[in-house]
Order: sequence, then C-alpha cells, then structure tokens
Amino acid sequence: MLTRPDAGPGCSWMKRMHERARGPSGPPDQPNPRMRWFWGFYLFMMLVLIFLPFTRPWPWPSVDLKGTQEYQSPMRIAGMPAIAIGAHPTGVIAIGGRPTGLIAIGGIAVGVVAIGGLAFGGFAVGGLSAAVFALGGAALGWWALGGGAIGRYALGGLAVGDYAYAGNGVAFGLHEANGRQKERLIT
Repeated sequence: MLTRPDAGPGCSWMKRMHERARGPSGPPDQPNPRMRWFWGFYLFMMLVLIFLPFTRPWPWPSVDLKGTQEYQSPMRIAGMPAIAIGAHPTGVIAIGGRPTGLIAIGGIAVGVVAIGGLAFGGFAVGGLSAAVFALGGAALGWWALGGGAIGRYALGGLAVGDYAYAGNGVAFGLHEANGRQKERLIT
C-alpha cells in the first residue's frame, strides 16, 4: 500500500488527504433550511420588541422617575460629586435616567464613558451609540462596532465608512470595503 519504495509508513493516507484537498470543492454554500425557522422566529421577536413600547402590556407598569430620590456623595472632585444617582444626575460617576458625567450609566447617557440605551461620549456602549469609539446596535463614530456601523473605521453587519468590514454582511467603504454579501467602494 506504499506509494514509493522509500516512503515510510503512513504516507498512503497522507497522499489521499493531499489528493482530496486538491480535488474540486463541493457545491457552493447554501443556506441551511433549518435556519429558516430561526430567522423567522428572530424576525417575529424583533417586530414584537419594536412595537412593545407602544402597547405597554398589563404586567409592566409605566416607570415614573419623578419621585426618585436623588443622591449626591459628599466627596467632590473638581466641584462635581464623586457619585450621583437619580433621574437626572450629574457627577463624576452618574447613574440614572439621563446621567451626565465622566462615567455615565443610564437610559440616555452622556459622558466620557457612556453606557446606556442611547449613549454619547468618548467611549459609548449602548443600543444607539455615538462617540469616538462606539459599540452598539447602531454605532456612529470614528471607530464604530455594531450591527449597523458608520464611521471612519466601521465593523458590523452593515458597515459604512472609509474602511468598512462587514464579515458576512454588506460593506460600503471609501478606501476599503470587505463583506461577503456585497462590497463596494464609495466614489
């Protein structure tokens, strides 16, 4: 079973592996039919979650932040409280509905480091993020990473920017574009 007289044991399986690797490839990648159920369910859930805030089902009462007790720590840094908690807190570390500070965590966060549903700042993480470095479902920034990314360097399912990388998605780039579905240089 040896292919050459000077070949050692095990060369026959190596030759077969080499021949298989050189042979024609299989059929092109096609979507898995079992994944249709997954994507159908995913689309259904996304539509439900998009319209959920407009219906406000009975088990979830509305949230009222007007009665929220405000807290500001007695320690001050540059005239701002070190920690502030409440509906509209302002501090070095601000946690609440609409926080503003160096580190802002909340619904609509504005800060150097912003984490929230809507996040704006130097480094932003959230559903919609706008920052120098933005990470989120929709990311706008110099460096943008998210489902939909728009920026100088964009990485996401839909990437638009000077240098756009979309992996399996769609990429539109001014200088460079890389995406499996469609890639195009913006001219």
